[in-house]
Amino acid sequence: MPKIKQPDTLENMALVGVADWIAKIGETVMPCIEEIAKNDNTSAKKILASKVHVLRSLIEYNLPWMLFDRFADEVFRSISELLERTKQSQGFRGSMSKFISKMNVAVTLTEVLLTKNLTKLHLDGIPKMLRHVFYVKFSMLKGLEHLNLGSLSGGWKTADMEPTIILGIKSLHNLKSLTINYDCTDNILEAICLNCPFLESLDLSSSKSITNQSVSYIIKCNSLKQIQLNRTGVTLEGFTKILLNCPKLEDMGRYDELGRVLEYIDLINSEAGPFNIRKYVSRYVTSNHLQLLVQLCPLLYSISLFHNSLLSDLMILIGLGELSELKLMSCDFFGDQVKQVLEVKGCNLVHLHLEHVDQLDLNALMYISQFCPTLESLTFYNCVLIQHTSLFTRKVNWYPFHSLHRLSYVCEGNDEHLEFVLSNAVNIRYVHLGSTVKTSDSLFDRILDKNPFLFLEQLRILKSEELTMLTVNRLMNGCGRLHTLTELECWSKITEDDLETIRNHIKHNNLNLDITSYQRYES
Repeated sequence: MPKIKQPDTLENMALVGVADWIAKIGETVMPCIEEIAKNDNTSAKKILASKVHVLRSLIEYNLPWMLFDRFADEVFRSISELLERTKQSQGFRGSMSKFISKMNVAVTLTEVLLTKNLTKLHLDGIPKMLRHVFYVKFSMLKGLEHLNLGSLSGGWKTADMEPTIILGIKSLHNLKSLTINYDCTDNILEAICLNCPFLESLDLSSSKSITNQSVSYIIKCNSLKQIQLNRTGVTLEGFTKILLNCPKLEDMGRYDELGRVLEYIDLINSEAGPFNIRKYVSRYVTSNHLQLLVQLCPLLYSISLFHNSLLSDLMILIGLGELSELKLMSCDFFGDQVKQVLEVKGCNLVHLHLEHVDQLDLNALMYISQFCPTLESLTFYNCVLIQHTSLFTRKVNWYPFHSLHRLSYVCEGNDEHLEFVLSNAVNIRYVHLGSTVKTSDSLFDRILDKNPFLFLEQLRILKSEELTMLTVNRLMNGCGRLHTLTELECWSKITEDDLETIRNHIKHNNLNLDITSYQRYES
């Protein structure tokens, strides 16, 4: 049975309580600010700003700095709830001026977070009406280290956003990672590179205004380890300069022309390298690209390839001594020598992702289990697992999948394949089964008889035509660490009454089990 739900820590309760207290203060001062704003809007703004300043000073003085980022999350939650309550209270005949005054109070309360103690800020995760507060007052967040501005205007108002962002960026001298999608420009990037000497990660994906002019600024970031320039205006020449002049660079994100960059570098300067690149993601690769990759990037540990049998030979990958994460798309397990690659490099692999890979049968699963004894994460995505590709089924000599912690199984096949994996994965903690996977009570009975899932924490089965409450009860009674069991409403044979029974059982016994459906399309 799942563990009993434990009471929250006093620390977390205090953070939640202070955040709710701030929202309560906002509700209390709303009528007062509303009355003052009727006659003098300027005075109302000054009074509200004064109250927020007092709150900010109290929090900054009394709250330990190491808890401030968690506190910020609670403040965003409480103010979001306050905004929703204010919207709900606005009747059909309500005064629009009063409503705007109340909403302004709620939004202004967010300014209590404008201190040097805030180190992480992800604007994509907060209501849009709260984001403007930070756009215009970034200069107060001098301690910020991780900033995610998201898509800003989505590329619709790039020129309008530029002056505001530049003004704020100039004060963020401690910044280590920054994300600006769609709306970054050469001028913004210049301000970033001149004022953020400790910058390690930069994501400018989809910013069409970024051109080769920005390369001269990027190469001045001496600490840069990761950069994302996918769907920008930077050309092959620009990427070449970045690779040659950023010695600490480990990850260039998805860039399909990286192989051509290496060819160009090898052509103009055969003595260049080796480079510090650790991750490689590309949809276009040739055998020559792979050979240069092995030669010039010997520290690579993560590879993601879209394979084309006419252009590349996967056996070249065995030259990578540090390879531990492998993602292969659009290939044949036996025909394209995936088996041979795993036979040589599988002992180092920790993560394996196979997408649109054909020729997968029970023998292939056995090869994976034997060649990759330390595999912790395994994904089959949009694959079709077939019955047999040979006349005999090989025998396993070593405990299969005993190190496996995570399984994402989004593919078609019969019971035999899934049963083989789950029956042997005695240390499995996370299981995600796609909507095309055929499951039944009898299948899980056979699996649980062999492997009781002693360490299983999360189980997500997106859809099932055969699973019933028998499997739910057996999982709840036998899996002591299970805390997430979702998508039950997509099991055809489970009714709303069954779901209500489970909810009541969880509540009555105070179980730490979540059956709320979310992240449905995670793979």
